Amino acid sequence: MRLMKVEELFIYPIKSARSQSLKEMKITQEGPEGDRQWMLVDESGKFISQRTVPKVATIEVFHEAASLTIGFQKMFFKISKNSSFQRKVKVQIWNDSFEAALEPDLYSQAISQYLGVPCRLVRYAPYSQRRVRSHSMEWKPEVRFADGRPLQLLNLKSLEELNSRLPKAVTADRFRANILYSGQNAYEEETWKRIRVGDVVFSQPKRCSRCTMLTINQESGIPEGPEPLKTLANYRREGNEVFFGTLWIPENEGVLRKGDHLEILE
Repeated sequence: MRLMKVEELFIYPIKSARSQSLKEMKITQEGPEGDRQWMLVDESGKFISQRTVPKVATIEVFHEAASLTIGFQKMFFKISKNSSFQRKVKVQIWNDSFEAALEPDLYSQAISQYLGVPCRLVRYAPYSQRRVRSHSMEWKPEVRFADGRPLQLLNLKSLEELNSRLPKAVTADRFRANILYSGQNAYEEETWKRIRVGDVVFSQPKRCSRCTMLTINQESGIPEGPEPLKTLANYRREGNEVFFGTLWIPENEGVLRKGDHLEILE
């Protein structure tokens, strides 16, 4: 039996903006450190993503221990992670409403000008409270600005299988996963209940429902037609949802590294 291993690790410091590739990833109770820790919201506090503003995909980000660097159009600015978190603002992701910290207006103005839509940059703060809808009444882990669960796992075998059906292959970045691993069979990950990667055990999986963001080229921020969503919908649709990839909750904190083995516990 071939060992399954981690091929790539990614975080997305600003929800819907560019990914950052890592050699190792620290997992906290809220998910990968620095992942979806910032977000853009409109004037009413509702989250902004590539679904409505595809150009968000082109905002470059670089998360470090002490700061976040944001870049576009050869302009870069650094946000210190030392923040007073005093400017509280109510934000909304899907059906969840909670408080986040508003970053200085200067950054929001620069991003608004670049995107061509008014927006504000917010950060998940120590007082932010957003809980995962878990299966357990006692265990209500936190999730930052990710859609529903703290971490997304993508099987490269599943991607290979999808690409074999497409007129033109798509790259893994369309799916915006945190862990890319080399599996044994396509969609095998949907049958697992509990796994260990590196030091960390993950459980309570949920299949990842997909939307029009899959059609957006992540380099250019431009929608490129109906694929791969159209093809996926032909054989991965249930009701109104199309599934690809799985979402997980970490049971403990720890470190993941490229090359780590993935072990099925249940």
